[in-house]
Amino acid sequence: MTIQFSKQAIGLPKMMSGLVCRLVRARNDPGKERIRMWLIELDDAQLQSGLGLTVEDIAVLRSTKKASPLR
Repeated sequence: MTIQFSKQAIGLPKMMSGLVCRLVRARNDPGKERIRMWLIELDDAQLQSGLGLTVEDIAVLRSTKKASPLR
């Protein structure tokens, strides 16, 4: 008997874009934080057509905690 487990974490949307994965996982990286904040400000149409992000990618990108402004 073979048991198979899902590789996707329970309760978290699947991130399809490597860009979103790297930006969300980046810790203490001011450059990636600035890029993430810039992407959050773009509207959905720009993120989907211009960067090829999925609706799930956009939701993950926007649901991550915003860092405090850089000084």
